[in-house]
Amino acid sequence: MKREKKKRDYLKNTDHRIDIGPAGRNLFVSREKQMQDRSARRLFYFMRAILVLIALLAAAGLGIFVFAYMVPYFQEELTISGSSSESSLSEAPAFSGESIPTYDEMGLPLLDDSLCLFVINEASPAPADYEPETVEVNGVLVHKEIAGAVRLLVNDLKNEGLALNFSHGYIPFEKQEQLYEAKVKELKEKEDYSTVMARAEARRYAPPGGECDDQSALCLTVAAEQESFENSKTFSWLKTNMAKYGFVFRYPEAKESATGHVADWRVIRYVGAAHAEAMQQRSMCFEEYLGYLNSQ
Repeated sequence: MKREKKKRDYLKNTDHRIDIGPAGRNLFVSREKQMQDRSARRLFYFMRAILVLIALLAAAGLGIFVFAYMVPYFQEELTISGSSSESSLSEAPAFSGESIPTYDEMGLPLLDDSLCLFVINEASPAPADYEPETVEVNGVLVHKEIAGAVRLLVNDLKNEGLALNFSHGYIPFEKQEQLYEAKVKELKEKEDYSTVMARAEARRYAPPGGECDDQSALCLTVAAEQESFENSKTFSWLKTNMAKYGFVFRYPEAKESATGHVADWRVIRYVGAAHAEAMQQRSMCFEEYLGYLNSQ
């Protein structure tokens, strides 16, 4: 009896009996295992509490960052953006004439029609004080906006083994008036024309100041004799290729009634590649093309 009592006391002090199922099966777990289990559970709950605390601290820190830095930043950006938009709208008229340049397949800038289609003739005279901005290219003055096209045209002809030189480009009002008066005098002396007839005929060769397209600085005259130039390789190349560079013949044959000028293949005129190709396709001179555009 004493032995059984001693055994029960020993088990009571060292083990714990738990019920693990409906079958009533019991399992004995040592006190050491129970202590380890309790320690593991305490550590698990402690780590969970630490992680929750870290998450709360991180969320609090993020909230402080957002309200302290991000919100003021975006408010400032919206304010700047709004003020910039208002400023752009208010300043728009000052920049209405400016645009980002675009280029054609030749690498030349696409110029505005206000330049390309600007013409000076008897029907659209220019005032005596009209003077475009010019630069010197290949020994003559041309409008600064077409300088690149002239240089490219001359260089590409040179690469083909051909030469293209000019006798003149831009002619100011006063100089053109002198040329006109000289032609009137020549016709009166050599052809025995009356003053009225000489002035009418002179317009076909050298229009008076303010009525000649040379004053636009968009025309160039090739340095060659008319007959020899028409039979040259340079003329053939120009006739085939110069539209790509934006040039046309200013006074082609069979167009005198439209241009009011005798035919002269030596005078070329910049109108821009798109207009030059359109004129070439339609076999139109400049005046005819302008009339065509106005009728559309």
